[in-house]
Amino acid sequence: MSVQPAMDTATSSGSSQSATAPGLRRSGVSLLENFAQTLGVLSPAGTLSIIVPLLIVSAGNGTWLLLFGTLSIFLIVMLSVLRFASLHASAGSLAAFARLGFGRRGGLWGGWVYLLGISYCIPSALLGSAIYLDYLLSPWLGAWNSGIRVGSLTALLGLAAWAAAFRGVKLSTHLMLIIEATSLAVMSILMVIGMSRTHAWVDHAQMSLSGVHFSGLQGGLVVAFMLMAGFEGATSLGEESDNPKSAIPRAIFGCMLPLSVFYLVATYCLVALGNRGVIGGQSSGLTVPFDALAQALRIPGLGIFSTLGVALSYFACALGCLTVAARVLFSMAREGEFWPSFGRAHIRLATPDRAIALISLASIASPSGMIAFGEDTGTTFNLLVQLGSIGIIGGYLFSAVALPLYLHRRQELRRSDLLVALIASGLLIVVLFLSVYPTPPRPYSYVIYAFLASVLVGMTISVCLRAIGSAQPAESPGGPVTL
Repeated sequence: MSVQPAMDTATSSGSSQSATAPGLRRSGVSLLENFAQTLGVLSPAGTLSIIVPLLIVSAGNGTWLLLFGTLSIFLIVMLSVLRFASLHASAGSLAAFARLGFGRRGGLWGGWVYLLGISYCIPSALLGSAIYLDYLLSPWLGAWNSGIRVGSLTALLGLAAWAAAFRGVKLSTHLMLIIEATSLAVMSILMVIGMSRTHAWVDHAQMSLSGVHFSGLQGGLVVAFMLMAGFEGATSLGEESDNPKSAIPRAIFGCMLPLSVFYLVATYCLVALGNRGVIGGQSSGLTVPFDALAQALRIPGLGIFSTLGVALSYFACALGCLTVAARVLFSMAREGEFWPSFGRAHIRLATPDRAIALISLASIASPSGMIAFGEDTGTTFNLLVQLGSIGIIGGYLFSAVALPLYLHRRQELRRSDLLVALIASGLLIVVLFLSVYPTPPRPYSYVIYAFLASVLVGMTISVCLRAIGSAQPAESPGGPVTL
C-alpha cells in the first residue's frame, strides 16, 4: 500500500517525484539549531545597538511602553505562524503558507513579497556589519565611513556569508549562536555594571512617562516593528529538521518569549542610564550606546568587544536571512515559479547552492551599486531596511489571512484560529499603512514603489516561465513511501 509521509509538503500535485533527485538533507537539524536560526535572523545585539536607540530618540521615557505594545503585536502574529508551522513543514516558510491558503496564483504574490522582503534584509545587514567594522578599523585606516572601504567590506562579508551558507545549515546555525550569545553576554555585563554604579535601578521618569507624547509613540511604531522581524526564519528548515512540526514552534516560542523580556529590561536600563547622562549614544552619527557606556565606565576594552559584537551580529543576521531566502527560492523553483535548476540542491552538501549564489551576488551588488552612484552609507542602509520591512510585514499579512482559509479547507478551523487571524491581520494592516503614510521625505518616499516594482519583476518571471512551458517543477525527494 502507499503511505504518505508525515511531513505536509508544499510540492504541487503535478510534480514528478524521484528519490534520486538532489534535494535538501532530510532531518538532522536539532531543536538547538532551529533556535540558533531564529536568534541569528533576529540579531538581538544589533537590535539593541541601533533599533532600540532610535526608539528612545522617538519615544523617550515611553520607549518601554512602545516596546510592550509592539511585542504584544508580534506575539499575536507569532500565534498564527506557529499554527501553520505545527501543521506544515517545508523549505518555503511564509511563501509556502501563503500558497496553502490562497492557492497557486494568490500564493505566488505572497511568495514574492516575502522572498523579496527577507532578501532585502541581507544587504542591509551586510552593510550594517561593514559600517561597524569600518568604525573599529578607522583608528588605523583613516576617517570613518569611507564609501570605498565600506563597499569593500560589504563584498567580503557577503562572500563569507555565501561560503558559510553553502557549507550547510549546521555550520551557519552554530556560528550564529556563538556570535549572539557572546555579544549579548558582553552587553549584559556592561548594563549591570552601569546600573549598579549609577544606582539607576529605579527610574521615576520612566515610571511616570515623563515628557512622553502620543506622536512620539506613533512615530516609533514602524521602527519598533523591526525588533522581531524575521522570527519565523526557522520555518524554512522544515525539510531538514528533526520532528519539524514540534521542534520549529518550540524553537520560535522559546526564542521569542525570553528575548521579549530581555528587550524590555535592556531598554529600561538604556533609558535610565541615558537619563543620568551616562550614555552619549552616537559617535560621528553612528549609534554606539554600549561603546559609550564602556567609555563612561572606564572599561574601553568591553566597548570594543561590544562594537565588534554588533558587527558580527549583523553578519549573523545576513547569514540567517540568506539561509531563509535561499530555501524559499529553492521551494518556489520546485513549484515551477522560478527556473527549475534553482530547485535542485548540491549533490554532496544538500544545500540550495544555486539559490545561495544568486541571492549572495544580488546582496553584494545592491549596496555596492548604491554607494558607487553616490548614495551615502547611512541612507543606503535605511533604504534597504525599509524595503525589507515592507516585504516582511507583507509576508506576515499574507500568512495571517491564509491561515483560516487553509484550516477551513482542512475542516480544522476553530474560533480561536479565526480570532487570531483577524487581530493579526488588522494590526499588520495598520503597521503597513503607517510605514507609507504620512508620506516620508525623499528618497524614502520611493521605497514602496521600488518594492512593488521588484515584486512585479518577480511575478513577470514566474508568469513568463509558465507561459513558455519551461518551468516544470524540479524533481525532489520525499514522495509517497511504498510499504
